[in-house]
Amino acid sequence: MSNIDLNKSSKACSPCNLECKKINKRINDRKISEIKTKELPHILKVFNF
Repeated sequence: MSNIDLNKSSKACSPCNLECKKINKRINDRKISEIKTKELPHILKVFNF
């Protein structure tokens, strides 16, 4: 194991970075006020749990 504190890191780990990209794609450059309540569970679902 390395001694890297990910809480202080400026970069996300690979799996988290991938999930953030998926969320950004789902939001599709919309304002928060434009997102429907029904869409939130799908948008915020991460790691397919």
